[in-house]
Amino acid sequence: MSVLQDFWCTDELALQTFASLPAPDLRNCAQVSRSFNRTAVQSVLDQHKIWNPEQSVVLQLADNPNDLDGLSALLLSVHVKSLASVTFSLERVTVLQSALKAFQKMQRLVDRMASLHTVDVNWPSDAYQNQPIRDKMLAAACKCVEEFLDTIVSKGCATLRFSGFDAFASKYKLKKNPAITAAEIPRAPTAERSSIWEGARGYLPSLHTRATPDVLSPLSEEGNYSRKPSRFSISTPWISLTPSLKLSQVTKLTTFYASSTGVFRPPFSQWTFALLKASAVTCITLCFEDIPDDGVESKLILDRIAEAIPDVATIRLYNGRSGLMKDVVAWLAHFQKLRLLQIDPACFSAGNNIGHPELQALSRLPHIREIDSSSYFLCAYLASRRSVDGGFLPRNLEMIMSHTWTSSTESAVSAFIKDVERLHAATLEAPVHCLQLCIDLSFDCFADRAKDLGCIWNRLDSPVSDAKEVSLEAPPCFRPTESGHSLTLFLRTEATEDEIQRGGVDKEVIAFCRMFPTLKEIVFCPYEPLGSVIPLRKEGFDKLKSVCPELDRASLYL
Repeated sequence: MSVLQDFWCTDELALQTFASLPAPDLRNCAQVSRSFNRTAVQSVLDQHKIWNPEQSVVLQLADNPNDLDGLSALLLSVHVKSLASVTFSLERVTVLQSALKAFQKMQRLVDRMASLHTVDVNWPSDAYQNQPIRDKMLAAACKCVEEFLDTIVSKGCATLRFSGFDAFASKYKLKKNPAITAAEIPRAPTAERSSIWEGARGYLPSLHTRATPDVLSPLSEEGNYSRKPSRFSISTPWISLTPSLKLSQVTKLTTFYASSTGVFRPPFSQWTFALLKASAVTCITLCFEDIPDDGVESKLILDRIAEAIPDVATIRLYNGRSGLMKDVVAWLAHFQKLRLLQIDPACFSAGNNIGHPELQALSRLPHIREIDSSSYFLCAYLASRRSVDGGFLPRNLEMIMSHTWTSSTESAVSAFIKDVERLHAATLEAPVHCLQLCIDLSFDCFADRAKDLGCIWNRLDSPVSDAKEVSLEAPPCFRPTESGHSLTLFLRTEATEDEIQRGGVDKEVIAFCRMFPTLKEIVFCPYEPLGSVIPLRKEGFDKLKSVCPELDRASLYL
């Protein structure tokens, strides 16, 4: 007996032993005692590199529901009581029936938790879009997803992220009725288009008005959609996620992320918009990569979002095509309490046609305090302010120029410097009380880009005869002290906290700091910071200050 006790008191041996057991035996061991449960569950979590599930866990679900994946292990656990952040990834689940069972297991896990804060669900749609789906299977899928999402909300989820999730949205198409067709006429006067559009939004097909009393009818906007019949269904019954009547009583949602506009189309839209209207959402992130090409439908989606969350304070937008972004800028004027606006720089290249009316509508937002986008968009915004409210910018405005550094050739560096100088010139022309300028740099390969940039500086530092061959002008390219502004540099690197604090990337960092000799602050930041800030050690700070004499702060935003 003592030998057995000595054996099991070694956690590593116990974990190795359990890891070698087949799944059925491991399940049985997890039910022997609390200590066996902890070890057996952890052995499975170790295989999936899950070290602290209550703090943060990424669950890669198996295609076979009987496989013992991370989700199954947490279902066996009697110790995990709550989830701070959980990601459910269904990338490997390519069979719809398996996806339904996965959602049922996901709901069971969430239902067992006392609370959870952040939920991320990645449900790709490629595996189902081209497959014929029977009405019975579609209804079952909607029911599984609906019960899972309602359970998430009931547990006090504050941050909800949807990735993919347009598995069935492509089955629904916007109806082409006369009102909608008239609304699509591009040359109609603005007032006429508005009245026709309002009439189109109220259109409700007779098919849905004849719904049985015990079935909730879709919202009027959903009535603009129809689902084509297939050889598996003669009729086209309306199938969707039904919003719970208790949403407003239980929801604590404040942050919403959608990487697919499919969640704003049937069969998900009723539930999504009901949740947004019932919640006090202050931050929303939207990806427009798959927004419909139909201008009427995209406008319908945008209008319904604005109606559902008019008081949102933070908006982040990604992957919007050039033609769409003109409408999006005008749409942003609906959010009168907007404080932070971040738009993917790729949405606004130098050739993007942004009209002055749209920009002036955006520039009238009274509470905006931070704008993050390309230098082109920031310059256009500053120019639009000249004719609004005397041309003055909001007090303490922070403008962030985001740039992804993918090349350190002389032409690429010159183009970047010109972008910065263009922004600098725009700030000098715009009346401003106090403006904070930030340059936010992310990299495809930080070490390689810094090395190439360092070579350019070395050539500039060489004798004049050699420097003539360099087309790049010598630094500095930016002097914010001339206008009284302050400049902050964000460097998003994959370097660890220890590497940065030990000076392992000092040489690379200095290569970028040399472009901004009047830098006031530098922040080292990962791509997804957790929110804690620590100062850079004095040795590293002194090295940077030798290049940037006016540097006041250097910190790590982890």
